[in-house]
Amino acid sequence: MKEAIILAGGEGWRLKPATWVPKPLLKINKNTLIDRQIEWLRSHDFENIVVASNRTDLTKQPVNYSLEEDTLGTGGATKKAFEHIKGKVAYVMNVDDLVFYDPNELFDYAGKGAGILLAKPQIPFGKVTLANGINVIRFQQRETLDFYVSTGHYVFKRNVVEKIFPDKGDFEFTAMQRLADKKMLQGYTYHGMWFTLNTMKDLIQVRRFFKE
Repeated sequence: MKEAIILAGGEGWRLKPATWVPKPLLKINKNTLIDRQIEWLRSHDFENIVVASNRTDLTKQPVNYSLEEDTLGTGGATKKAFEHIKGKVAYVMNVDDLVFYDPNELFDYAGKGAGILLAKPQIPFGKVTLANGINVIRFQQRETLDFYVSTGHYVFKRNVVEKIFPDKGDFEFTAMQRLADKKMLQGYTYHGMWFTLNTMKDLIQVRRFFKE
């Protein structure tokens, strides 16, 4: 059985005051953000989906909730959510990172303990090249940077989470470097569309994309 954890405990402060709707419940046209992510996982045969959040009313779809009474951070939330995982490995994702590929591909990169989906980011500004310090000789809009960043999608084995993840705090600043030092973290490069939903501008862009 394929299992996944959706980290959905963020408050979405960067979207306020434009909207006070919790980020998982933001409407993406006819669907909410969290329902879109659940349906995406279901379409790739994930059966046991655990939603890590501080509330249990985010969706009417059949999911298990890992309830956070206190803010645990991504590391603590993942570790607690693994209590609802029946097997030895789970796909873990941020609710606000939308990608378009088969998540089963990443499982092949968790053989040593963990896998991470990587993409090259685009800067939101125009890149300007100057000659003699004053003459613009080239203008490039939305330049793709030549390094990889995390897309917020991972695969972790249970023993890694139980041994290395903090009970409270974000795994990005603690466990990930430890996994890298131990050569247990495998990277899978992704070259497709990727949306990270943090601002109202991001939300408008995502809504436009799905409408089209």
